Amino acid sequence: MKFGTRFAVPLRVSMLERLEDGSFCASFHNGQRIRSRAVVIATGVQYRRLPIDRFAEFEGAGIYYSATENEARFCRDAEVIIIGGGNSAGQAAMYLSRVANRVRLLVRGESLAASMSSYLSNRLEAEPAITIEYGAQVVAVHGDEKLQSVTIRQGGAEHTVATCAMFVMVGAVPNSDWLSGLVELEEKGFVLTGSVVNAASPYETSCPGIFAVGDVRAGSVKRVASSVGEGSVVISRVWDHVNAGA
Repeated sequence: MKFGTRFAVPLRVSMLERLEDGSFCASFHNGQRIRSRAVVIATGVQYRRLPIDRFAEFEGAGIYYSATENEARFCRDAEVIIIGGGNSAGQAAMYLSRVANRVRLLVRGESLAASMSSYLSNRLEAEPAITIEYGAQVVAVHGDEKLQSVTIRQGGAEHTVATCAMFVMVGAVPNSDWLSGLVELEEKGFVLTGSVVNAASPYETSCPGIFAVGDVRAGSVKRVASSVGEGSVVISRVWDHVNAGA
C-alpha cells in the first residue's frame, strides 16, 4: 500500500464484468477476482512483430519500435533500416538521418501516396542520406547477442545488409480483447471515449464508470507525455463518478 493505492504486480486482467449494482468485477489470469466501482483502462498497445525467426531475440538489442534520442545514439555513423510507409516511419527516417550514415526506408507497397503526407514524402526524397526502397521486406535477421545484419527481399531477389538497428513502424494492436464487448471499440480495437459515445467526460467510455487513457484510447496522440497527462486528469473524473454513486 502506497499513497492509499494497492499495487498488484504482475497480474493480467482476463475479463471485466459489470455487476447488477453497477459496480465491476475484474478477473485475473490467476483466478483472483476484485470488485470496483470504477475502472481506468490504461493497457496500451502491442506493437506488431514481423513473422521472422529470431525477431524477438533482438528486440531492444537492435530492433526498436520508436526512434528517440535513446535509440539514435546507437545509430551514429551507421546504416539503419526503417520498415513502414506511414508518417511515423517517415518522421523516424528524417530524425535518424541526422546521425546515421545511411537510412534505408523499406516500403512493401509501390508508393507512399496513400499512407504518408506529401510534404513528408517529398522531404524524404530530397534527403541524400535516405533511400526509399519500394516492394521491399525484411525476411531474416542475423547476429549474436545484438543485431548485425538483415536479409532484404525485393523483386524476387534477396541481399543481406549490415546494420546495427532496425526500426519497425508497421502499427500496433490495442490491448483491449479482455473487455469482452463491455465498451464500444472502433474497427481496429481502440477504445472509444467522449462525445462519440455520448459520454460526459472525454475519457469516459460507452459504459459509465469505465474510463480509458493513453495509447489504448481511440484518438490519443500516442505519446508518453500525453498519456501521463490523461492519466492525471482522469482521476478527477473517476472521483466525480464514485462520489455521484455514493
